[in-house]
Amino acid sequence: MLRCHGEDDIEVLDPSGGWLERWHHRFAAQGIRHLRSPAVHHPHPDPFALLAGSGDNDLVRAGQANLPTTTAFARFIAAVVGTLGLETAVTPARATRLDLDLEGVASVTGSDAVVRRPERVVLATNARRPVVPAALRAWTRHPCVAVGDAADVRRTPPGGEVLIVGGGISAGHLALGATARVARVTLVSRRRLEVRRYDTHPTWLGPRKLRPFAAEPDPERRRRMIDQARGGGSMPHWMRRGLEQATEDGALRLRQRRTITAVETRGDRLAVSLDDDTTTEVDTLWCATGGELDAATDPLCAALRDLAPTPIARGLPELDAALRWPGTEVHLVGAAAGLLLGPTAGNLVGHRRAAQRIAAAVRGEDPLRADRLTTGAGACPATADQRASSTTRGA
Repeated sequence: MLRCHGEDDIEVLDPSGGWLERWHHRFAAQGIRHLRSPAVHHPHPDPFALLAGSGDNDLVRAGQANLPTTTAFARFIAAVVGTLGLETAVTPARATRLDLDLEGVASVTGSDAVVRRPERVVLATNARRPVVPAALRAWTRHPCVAVGDAADVRRTPPGGEVLIVGGGISAGHLALGATARVARVTLVSRRRLEVRRYDTHPTWLGPRKLRPFAAEPDPERRRRMIDQARGGGSMPHWMRRGLEQATEDGALRLRQRRTITAVETRGDRLAVSLDDDTTTEVDTLWCATGGELDAATDPLCAALRDLAPTPIARGLPELDAALRWPGTEVHLVGAAAGLLLGPTAGNLVGHRRAAQRIAAAVRGEDPLRADRLTTGAGACPATADQRASSTTRGA
């Protein structure tokens, strides 16, 4: 987005040295074939840019929406990076420290020991701590237990038994991927599986919900509105039907409204006990229970908290309209911007809205006016002439 609006001096710090490497790794690890978000949601400022270059095999129809395949999305990202000349913008380093001077100007130290003093900083780290059920916390380093990113359907033991903890889309992907590899799977969820087409209702993509949300002055109430809107983990209808089919085929046991009470080693296997006094022996255990973001404990936000205090509502900081930490030139995007952007802040569409606001701030314009959910708003000139031919695809 910044490059589209003429910002040439951009450096991105990421240990991988490439664009969306972690994204691509996670999709491959969980065997995800297509996105949950419609094809108009992606990093490019022109909503129709992905559709314009997609063929029928690049899209999966779900209700009234076209969902891009994982392959099509990756190809699109590579094309955008190439078109905008961003291949060399990523430095293979991790941001290890962020400091502020007395005027609120930030400096960033990387794992390469280089201290950078840019005009502005954008924190897009999505620094989440994995949420691990209490009974598993002592077992997270056990070789039979894979937690968070380690859960990889490609490592399914041939003909083995897998227990997956979680009730959201990641747990569903892992379960279906493992059964496809002829494993026997037990899926344990602390509540009944929640079926929703998207993780947040589409009304949160327009003024009907966003206006009253933005008008609420209390950050704690806005935080509760976010929690209520997202409602915890969920999965789309097609995934629920797949789990039902796997259950009928005998490849999956679904244990809803159950929690793990104990885990112990029995030889090379794990014995997992549930709160209904049953015990299941498995070869491996995967934990797909999400993560928590907390700006109050994020090391990169330490100087911000100390020198420019702002209210933090259960992990989410109160930012200004340009998503800046007040009194600084440090912008936060992703779920960390939830108190301003609402429950979809961490989704693809939320990142686009964040980029629109920051780009407007760079140009000296009103970030609120720039944050508009309209087709083609803020598009790159290179793709503006593609919109007419892509609108017939729908989204």
